[in-house]
Amino acid sequence: MWPELEDELSAARELTSRSRPGDALPRFRAVLDRLSTVDLADLDPPDRERWSEGMVRGLVGEAVAVHAIEDTLDKPLALLEDGDARAGSAPPQARQVFAAVVDGARGLLLQRAGRLHEATAAFDRVLALADRLPVRDRATALLNRGAAAIEVGRLDRALADFDACHELAMGADLASTASLALHNTGFVRYALGDLPGALRAMAAARAVDPERSDGVLDIGRGAVLYEAGLLEDAEQVLTQAISRMVVPGRAHHRAEAEYFRARCLLALHRWEEARASAAFARRYYVGVGHPQRAAIARVTELEAILLPVRRGEAPVPADARRRAEQAVEAAEAGDEVDPLLGQRPGLTGRFVAAQWYLLADDVAAARAVLDDLPARIDEAPLSTRIQRQTVLAQIAFASGDRAAGVDAVTAGLGLLADHRMGLGSLESVTAAAVHGVDLQWTDVRAALATGRPDEIFEAVERGRATFAGMGGTAAPDEPAVGALVTEARGLVARARGLGAKEAVAERAQLFERSRRLLAVARERAWHRTGAEEGVVKQRAARAEEVRALLAARGDGAVLADFLVVDGVLRCVRIDAHGARLLELGPLSDVTERIARTRADLGVCVNDLVPPALRAAARRSLDRNLAALDALLATPLEAAASLYVAGRDPVIGVPWTALPSRRGLRTTLRTYVAHGRTPARPGARHRLLAAHGPGVTLGASEVLAVGRTWPGATVLTGATATADAVRTALATHDVVHLATHGRHDADNPLFASIDLADGPLFAHELDSTRVPGSVVILSACEVGGSSQVVGGEVLGLTSVLLRLGARAVVAAVAPLSDAAAARVMPRFHEHLRRTDDPEAALAAALADEPEPAPLVCFGSLEGLER
Repeated sequence: MWPELEDELSAARELTSRSRPGDALPRFRAVLDRLSTVDLADLDPPDRERWSEGMVRGLVGEAVAVHAIEDTLDKPLALLEDGDARAGSAPPQARQVFAAVVDGARGLLLQRAGRLHEATAAFDRVLALADRLPVRDRATALLNRGAAAIEVGRLDRALADFDACHELAMGADLASTASLALHNTGFVRYALGDLPGALRAMAAARAVDPERSDGVLDIGRGAVLYEAGLLEDAEQVLTQAISRMVVPGRAHHRAEAEYFRARCLLALHRWEEARASAAFARRYYVGVGHPQRAAIARVTELEAILLPVRRGEAPVPADARRRAEQAVEAAEAGDEVDPLLGQRPGLTGRFVAAQWYLLADDVAAARAVLDDLPARIDEAPLSTRIQRQTVLAQIAFASGDRAAGVDAVTAGLGLLADHRMGLGSLESVTAAAVHGVDLQWTDVRAALATGRPDEIFEAVERGRATFAGMGGTAAPDEPAVGALVTEARGLVARARGLGAKEAVAERAQLFERSRRLLAVARERAWHRTGAEEGVVKQRAARAEEVRALLAARGDGAVLADFLVVDGVLRCVRIDAHGARLLELGPLSDVTERIARTRADLGVCVNDLVPPALRAAARRSLDRNLAALDALLATPLEAAASLYVAGRDPVIGVPWTALPSRRGLRTTLRTYVAHGRTPARPGARHRLLAAHGPGVTLGASEVLAVGRTWPGATVLTGATATADAVRTALATHDVVHLATHGRHDADNPLFASIDLADGPLFAHELDSTRVPGSVVILSACEVGGSSQVVGGEVLGLTSVLLRLGARAVVAAVAPLSDAAAARVMPRFHEHLRRTDDPEAALAAALADEPEPAPLVCFGSLEGLER
């Protein structure tokens, strides 16, 4: 009987550890029913001890399962009292051990109810008998005590407990417990600000227990991805986790997941969904008598109502003051609790309350809310600390203290910049910018209210320089990641080589396998820690220094900094004489014209389209280019060099094809970067030219380009591989790639150019230094970009500029092979003489018979770091 019952108990405990209490409960009860029929008078001392242990573990298991299913404490605690009685009547040598088993379960239930200090005391009592406990009980107590330590802010103790738990569990082949210990170690790393370390630990946790399917491991991972700014990934992870939790016994896990999903949805501006998720968490915690977690969920609900009002997407409600008071109440309730997975309701509640008071035009009340913040704010997550600076800035601007407001903005952006230095992948560095969006929005709004162009320019550039500037990206050193990308490239090459119609299914399968490999490589990159050595933080450009530089040049150059606020496209125009703000009209007018222009160019370069239709498209193209010229370029009154800074939609405009810009130097970038050195005519440069498959005139183009530069390296056919080109980018001053390319709007870091052995992905260039290089991407649309969450623009061109390229020449719309073959030799002749890529492109395009959407991406030369 005993081996069978012990196996049944072990199976039930394993089901509980995998969040399947509904399946575990009947098994615990079946064990208890069988034990209750045993006549104790017939048992010898060893069997009596076995019987007592079975009763204790059965009652403990039943208590934990009932609590998970019914979300009440009374009945489970009563079951544990029965367990205490059974332990007390056990043989003397086993009483303490069995009592510790009951205490371990009691600690877990108290922890889930938010009674953390009582829970910790229970775990301490258990572990005082560690040398007498079975390994599984010791490991479980360490795991749960560590989890409680996280919530009370004892991260050092939590880490020690998780490390000890992991060692014990791995030695005893307890995969589920070992996996949870690693996962929780990751959460400690997150709380300490080490997001790459957190994600590494959580990936290791999944590897230890790959069969786990209850979604529990995804809660912490979603929270870390949110804090890293990878919002869409975080929301997807949490949504999938929630879908696994809509079963009895997982409601407490679901409430946590819903809370973090609400945080993601707020940042994604999905206000109603955020409010619904937060409300679910609040109702659950109220129902189970957990006021601490209910308070933090309530704060998120109020924030979901607040943010669309703050952003002008909803009217200010008449009850703004009541909302503020509700947030204060939630904050005060939050003051008395410990952090929930790093989130601090007392802080966040006050920030939300202050913003509601500002909407109610009560600046004094808003300031008073922040006068007495709870201690240890420096230990709060990055998003909370930046939120504080945002609210401080809002209060200062509302009080008329512009200097204090700018100081608060600068401090918040400094927190973001410092955080990014610890990140080792370009995507992570870019994604982190999302936490500064509301801060920049506050800055720009306040600057617009002054009406002063210099103030507006500097507010725009403060945020953009922080968001777009270099982080501490580190060179990839994981051979496994390189192997994944190489395999993915080979699959794509095989898929594109399949020509028969009957190979459609096989082609789709190869592309899908490639996408899966790239997704793994992308996630591995998030695990890299930044290397701060040699990295110079980008500072924001000041209007005065731009004006002084343009005056010193004396060539009539103009810098145009575009911004969009409330659906209106505006521009700060700066020249040697001053600055002024231009209001250019509805954003929709520009985006519509850009879409039409791209469509017309697509028809014009397609040789399969009948000539009459191409001629009609050309007439439409001329009209749309003229309309864009009138909307964007003509108001700038730039008769010479023009430096354009802006995001969508201006980043996608074929500026050099606009009628008034033909033959004139034009430069485009998302912000005004420092550090670009002026041209050095006569400087010696090393050129590499390569062409990829499918470019009709690619071979003749690169051979013609190669003849322009002495000692040039030219790769054609099978020699033009991804490795050769990647190496050339780090070793040549001028790199010309006549290749077809693809911009992946869903994942812009997997934009690619086609080479002999398959695509070279932008992701692979992450951390490759290309200092001072000029890179030319002459085939169609590889200059495309996408604005990701947080407002930053990503694509192959932005990656190359981030990695140090002086300039990138690329097409932002379809470009014919014939036009590229005509333009590029002329471009290189001018570039070799002038060392000035903008001037070379302007000269090469001046007499081109068809509009060519080639643009020079760079920045204003001469702005010192």
